[in-house]
Amino acid sequence: MIAPAATAPALPALTDLPDWWPWAAGGLGGLALLGLGGLVLRRRKPRVLRLAAPPPGMGDEAPAPAPARIDRALDVVLEVTGATRSVMMFTLHYRLTLSNRTGQAINDVNVAALLACARRGTANAAAPGAAQRLERIERISPHQNLALTGNVQLPLSEIAPLYQGQVPMFIPLVHVTLESEGQSALTRSFVIGTPNAAGTGRLHPILLDTPPGSISGLSAQRIAVPEISAAA
Repeated sequence: MIAPAATAPALPALTDLPDWWPWAAGGLGGLALLGLGGLVLRRRKPRVLRLAAPPPGMGDEAPAPAPARIDRALDVVLEVTGATRSVMMFTLHYRLTLSNRTGQAINDVNVAALLACARRGTANAAAPGAAQRLERIERISPHQNLALTGNVQLPLSEIAPLYQGQVPMFIPLVHVTLESEGQSALTRSFVIGTPNAAGTGRLHPILLDTPPGSISGLSAQRIAVPEISAAA
């Protein structure tokens, strides 16, 4: 004889569930939806990269470089292109080349020149404020060569002749002054004369016992001359 199968426990009827069951079921469904929505948002939200803090000073603007000093940056070369002597005036024609030897531009440079006569027993320095202003240069680019041409004059009455025996002669000096805003003036001095025929590099004075007219073959040579301060 076959025993009857055990009967499964009867499930509670919906009418047997408590009155708050629908609210609990709705709350569980809402939580499930919120959890699913949060997962989707986490997947869509871009990941925030956590970068290391920048080194000190990286966020600040770099300080502007100091302007190049003209006494170290500029090379000054003077060439004589001609000269004349009248009964009243000695005139020198020149080409002045300024070379910026640095990788930094030089701005607002004023150029002036003074023609003088070398005298015995003096420093032969350029007197402050006596130079003739030539030109204002707004900018000299890095490694740029800039040429200026012009002339300077010296009245014969201001020449103090030197004598070799009975022969009067004089030695012209050209002082070139460069000024830039906020910097001390730079002066370069050159002696003018006739080159030595032996090619030694020495220059001869200009003779004054010859008739007035043009003077050819003159050269300029840079020399060291002590500077006079404005308070001197």
